[in-house]
Amino acid sequence: MRIEDYQLLLTACQETARNQPQLQKHQRESAEQSATSISQEMESFLGAVLQDREKTREIATQTMQPLLMVFDLGLLQVCDLSHFAWQNRDSRVRIIWPDTALPSHPNPTRIFYLLVSNLAQLPQAVRVLLLGGFEGQSRAIFRTFVELADLTLAVVADESIYRNYVTVPQDGREQYQHWRRYLAPGVIRRRLAKLDDELDLGAITSIPASEVREDTYEWFSLFSHIHMIAHLVSAYPPQLDEQSHGAIAMLGEAGPMTRSTFSRILLYLWLFFLHFDRLLWERHRWDRFRGARWRGWYRYRSRVFDMLFRENYDQLQGITREKGAEHTAAADALQRPLRSRFQARLRRSVDMTSDVKGWEPLFYVRIIVFPFVDRKSRSQ
Repeated sequence: MRIEDYQLLLTACQETARNQPQLQKHQRESAEQSATSISQEMESFLGAVLQDREKTREIATQTMQPLLMVFDLGLLQVCDLSHFAWQNRDSRVRIIWPDTALPSHPNPTRIFYLLVSNLAQLPQAVRVLLLGGFEGQSRAIFRTFVELADLTLAVVADESIYRNYVTVPQDGREQYQHWRRYLAPGVIRRRLAKLDDELDLGAITSIPASEVREDTYEWFSLFSHIHMIAHLVSAYPPQLDEQSHGAIAMLGEAGPMTRSTFSRILLYLWLFFLHFDRLLWERHRWDRFRGARWRGWYRYRSRVFDMLFRENYDQLQGITREKGAEHTAAADALQRPLRSRFQARLRRSVDMTSDVKGWEPLFYVRIIVFPFVDRKSRSQ
């Protein structure tokens, strides 16, 4: 602790002693000694907690592979989009809507940067939290990414949604009504369902992508609001190498739930890029860029990301196969994930072990709530 910071702490302890003399007396030490005690606790106890988080991050960086590698490739793509938009923010050549008569203010390229720069920040935050063992908090952040990713897709897919996004009424009530009518998550998802039909995603996925979006948004929304199950996930993080939960959340490990969260994030990133890249080239003519603006390398990495996801989704989910079982990755790619009423259509040789929406609460109720109640009854 810096000398000037310690002085602030000491002043606060002295003020506390003057305002609460009985409380200070109960500590059986002077205000100066209390300041020293707090400083030592911050360095020892809190320091140990923070060191443990750093150790957890180092271990998780290895144990979360190959999920983390595929996730980082997706993150690279999003960051590349943000960097490209920033480099061209003042260019007269529009990145999006080049052939559409739109007001010059705001500049469509700056609107694109506004969206993708926020998209690039959110998965970085999710990565930091997940690798640090903060499962529930990472899911709350990812819920924000889901909403923004859907909006970004809709903005580049539909001119009317673009116009509504850049329209900001002055009155607070009008702003809310405008958002609810044109930009609310349900409204945006209905527009994206039309994109799914255009791409004929039904021939690729075993469940409608619209259901994946809705289910993901609803499930991760639990972690943004007051909900017991969400609190259990954060308070009792299961460790990676055992079935039991960690003693306390601030010392928990990045475990099976982390794999499940990474798996769902990758699914959402894949759906996002599946539409986004197609729109950028077909609707916004990104093949027109030459020289320093050439987007061919970005497109190559996108194809690699798509291939990694399709060919390895069973491993990314945590699906295991019997020895010698025949494997056709294309047939198994994108099975019904993470929802209790969805029965994964996999062959008999496949066993899905990933986190599911209906299973996770039951799992936590069984291993956490029941033992907790039992311990309480014994103590009584």
